[in-house]
Amino acid sequence: MKAEFAERNASSVSHHGLCRRLWQSSCLVTIAILLLCSPLLGQGTEGTITGTITTADGATLPDARVTVTNDGTNISRSVIANSKGDYVVAGLNPGNYTVKVESPGFAEIRNAGVVLASQQTLRVDVAMKVGSTSSTVTVTAGESVIETEMPSISSTVSAQTLTNSSSNLLSTSDATGDSGLLFYTSLLPGGSQAGGSFDWSMYGSRGSEAYYNVDGISSNSALYGNMVGPSLPPFGMIQEVEYTAVNNKAELGQLLNISVITKSGTNTIHGDLFDNYASNVLQARNYFANSVGRLVQNDFGANIGGPIIKDKLFLFASGEFLREAQPKSINPSVPTLAMRRGDFSSLLLGANPIVINNPYTETPFQNNTIPTSMLNTGALTWQNLFYPLPNYGVATNYISNFRGTYPQHIYTNRYYVRSDYSLSQHNTLFARVGYVRSSPEVLDSGLPPSLTGYRVQKRHTWQGVLSDTWILTPHMINVAKFGLTHTANDFGGDIQGQPLVDALGIKGLQVAPDDKTGIPSVYLNNFTSPYQLPESQPTEQTVQFVDQMTYERGSHTFKAGAEYRPMQAEQYFNPTFGSYSFTGSFSNFDYADFLLGLPQTTGYTYPRTAQYSRLWYLNAFVQDDWKIKRNLTLFLGVRYEYNSPAVDKYNVIASFDPNTGAIVVPNLTIAQQNINPVFPSQIPIETAQTAGFPDRSMRNSFKLAAYPRVGFAYRPFKDENTVIRGGYGIFNDEISASLFSYLYGGPYGVSVGYTNGIVDGAALVDFQHPINSAAGGIGAGAVSIQTFDHNYRNPYVQQFNLTLEQNLGFNTGLRLSYIGTRGVKLGYATNINQVPASTTPFSQSATPYPLFYSTYLFRNGGYENYNAFSAEVNRGFRHGLSYEAGFTWAKNLTDDDDTLGNGIDGGVTAENSYNLSRQKGNAKYTPRLSFVSNLIWELPIGRGERLLNGDNYASSLIGGWRVSAAYLSQSGDFLSPGFSGPDPSNTNQFSGAAQRVGGSLAPQGKRSITNWFNAAAFAVPQNGTFGSGSFGTVEGPNLNALNAALFKTFRGFRETSFELKGSFTNVLNHTNYGDPNVTITDSSVGQITSTTSKSFGGPRSGLVSGRFVF
Repeated sequence: MKAEFAERNASSVSHHGLCRRLWQSSCLVTIAILLLCSPLLGQGTEGTITGTITTADGATLPDARVTVTNDGTNISRSVIANSKGDYVVAGLNPGNYTVKVESPGFAEIRNAGVVLASQQTLRVDVAMKVGSTSSTVTVTAGESVIETEMPSISSTVSAQTLTNSSSNLLSTSDATGDSGLLFYTSLLPGGSQAGGSFDWSMYGSRGSEAYYNVDGISSNSALYGNMVGPSLPPFGMIQEVEYTAVNNKAELGQLLNISVITKSGTNTIHGDLFDNYASNVLQARNYFANSVGRLVQNDFGANIGGPIIKDKLFLFASGEFLREAQPKSINPSVPTLAMRRGDFSSLLLGANPIVINNPYTETPFQNNTIPTSMLNTGALTWQNLFYPLPNYGVATNYISNFRGTYPQHIYTNRYYVRSDYSLSQHNTLFARVGYVRSSPEVLDSGLPPSLTGYRVQKRHTWQGVLSDTWILTPHMINVAKFGLTHTANDFGGDIQGQPLVDALGIKGLQVAPDDKTGIPSVYLNNFTSPYQLPESQPTEQTVQFVDQMTYERGSHTFKAGAEYRPMQAEQYFNPTFGSYSFTGSFSNFDYADFLLGLPQTTGYTYPRTAQYSRLWYLNAFVQDDWKIKRNLTLFLGVRYEYNSPAVDKYNVIASFDPNTGAIVVPNLTIAQQNINPVFPSQIPIETAQTAGFPDRSMRNSFKLAAYPRVGFAYRPFKDENTVIRGGYGIFNDEISASLFSYLYGGPYGVSVGYTNGIVDGAALVDFQHPINSAAGGIGAGAVSIQTFDHNYRNPYVQQFNLTLEQNLGFNTGLRLSYIGTRGVKLGYATNINQVPASTTPFSQSATPYPLFYSTYLFRNGGYENYNAFSAEVNRGFRHGLSYEAGFTWAKNLTDDDDTLGNGIDGGVTAENSYNLSRQKGNAKYTPRLSFVSNLIWELPIGRGERLLNGDNYASSLIGGWRVSAAYLSQSGDFLSPGFSGPDPSNTNQFSGAAQRVGGSLAPQGKRSITNWFNAAAFAVPQNGTFGSGSFGTVEGPNLNALNAALFKTFRGFRETSFELKGSFTNVLNHTNYGDPNVTITDSSVGQITSTTSKSFGGPRSGLVSGRFVF
């Protein structure tokens, strides 16, 4: 066999001329250099076809030749079945294949229409029939409806599924150029939209437990840990998307793996031109808006692929362009006309009257009205600049009393091209490059843009990959890849900060250049706060060197590989303009406090210049797929992962030593050269060597981290119609540069905070004077710091599942699964400068570190416990019909809900630093019940169909129709009632969890958007205590959405056609409400003032598409 292989290889090489040999040699040398400069990889996208060759009576047939041919490129691979009749063909690109089996004395068998997905191991058993070797028997395989060869649970979304989607998914879904592809996660069993627009969960996975990749190259953000959305290709470039969410084998690192596979050219020229158009005529009005607003959307482009050299060199290119003017509806809470003058007399008329007190005399204002002479001039200026007059509801209403719809503009260009080259029968290359540019003008604030301005943004993203697949022997394959992802994101607002600060009369802040944008952060309990996205220019870059080796021997298929992924993230810190919190602590009402200029707390950050983070990942794995018996396979693997602690390019970082209360710096020279001049001199500074911290990262590294993965697939009967699968694995949580930003404060970027009070008839701070001048400016007890435990390590997750799959016939499969997940050592933040709760009023001198206002330490200690049952029915495409439906019951208990806290890596901030477990409750982002279904049906009417079949014009006109639909139903978010304003625990915290005091959670009478839950079941905690019993107790509104689409295809000359599509999300226009206000101290507690925008739950939205295919 080795001689035959060498002979074939020599023959292939001799077929090329000198120039081609030089080209091949140079390419191979380039790949070799890349691999020598890097370790190996463990992220593969290729699939495997395996099976057993038998005779007609079931006896195994050894030594049969099996040839697997890609239907599009005609590239084939051949192997010889072993002594047991088993064969394995690994390292195959996803696509459609024909499996041919030959053996002396038997007729040739061709199994056509074999559909192989990314990372799939697909079983294709073949029973040979005695006959002449010149005779051929062809059978059609089609899609497999159950998984028989893997321990994991996954879902594949094909290009056909995306094309036929009824959910108005576009390559660009929002202003920043992020792809709409991941919204499909909500339409998969176990999937849900977690926190922000691009924070997704499947079967309880957290934001830090997802790995996004395109052709095996990472699309994870180095800076934030989530997805670099623009790195995903246009839909026309996508061949399939693989969502692997449960018990991934050792070759895949994260709990949730989302792999996008791009298309390659084939031996036929094919492509399409398209335009997706939407206008306000096709949209329904938001329930809380006065009008639809003006919408004009054009998403247009072209895709083309084909051969450059037949059977050798292929090209596929895609371009897509979005031009959109879209409306945004807002319904903020703004002060009434009377309140703007200081007249709060209307607050005395309700069932729960609010008396406005004079904080200086501690007596009520006459007629609940603040005298004009006491109104703060800066507050009045702010009010006139940012708050419009109410235009909705009665004159005394101040909750969601303004409605407006305003234009936004989005411009995005996407360019992608891929080339595949078959150097020989045993060596193929592909290269892909992509570029995305977006420049939106959108409204970030919930107030009119004429007052708060628009976000101005320019974002550029590049990604490229070079991949080499080399068949070293018929049983050994190597896949090597090199990838690069780079993104630059320049954004900010319209309003220049320093002129605004001057107009407000704010004193004591560092003077900023006039061209820098930004506004002070002003928070009020009951009113919408003006907001402008702070100016920033983050850039990120990820380089990957990857390799994977597959070796098949006997009943074992071994895989081994590794990955080296250096990453860098940089961003410049621009001036800040102060923060204020108005809660009603002085006058009993937040807006009265604001007009008096009396914030409860103030804060300010003297920023450093820039962040230059550098980190890298090194992963390796070994895996054995061991076919113990013909019907039993064990999957044994172990994965090594090392996530290096981040370092700063210039080593300008600082930490905190809890043992000494000192700021820790790498060395005194760096501190002296970069210290902020306002940093208080009385705060001690020590070196990393003195503290025993690593001087480059301030965090110890843990290099011995091996994660086992085991699983099995068992077919208990003689056929392939029933399989029992299961597995157990431990998965590492990756840490991005966002955690490293904790070290950018210290003496370089100084954050200060103050708690206000009235002493001797004067306020310690006010709107114009956020810095406490009575304390001598920035002094003891003003500086806030944040850091992480120098022994902090990566959290990890244990996951296990047991699955039964049954082929029901009629091309339909059933899957029943139990899935369990345990999150261990999850990260969370805690204020180690907090005093224990008591009835003694808070005193800064009583804190563990009285020189600091707060000291937040990020550490391990959170947990998560997820259990789910899932039932799925899936019908592969047959006779023009395919569908899938899935039901999931899930319960996810955690004390560290990452959607409520400090970002992807950050977890929550413990309210009681001495007891995190009191925050145990239902995770907000995991619905208890969910049901999803998707359907595609080609109507059997017209030419070539069962009904009205004919070759005439009428038959063509009547035929070519198909419909698609998707239905999504989920129970609501789990919400945690809280309070804002007082400090019942006497720990200098003015918000927190409410106390559960009993009674029904359901409101009296019928639940409505003005009375969603019984707020009387909760109360502000008693003096000296924290609240308890409220975490994850209130369930928000359910979500129900039906998406539908109708298609008409007009057949043209030869292979051309024109397709017209009309689709609607939430076609029934069911109002899906947003979550209610659960802050019990707010006047709007229990009220819902918005609709949800996630998971296709917004108002009905229509799209008309035209597509010319050739």
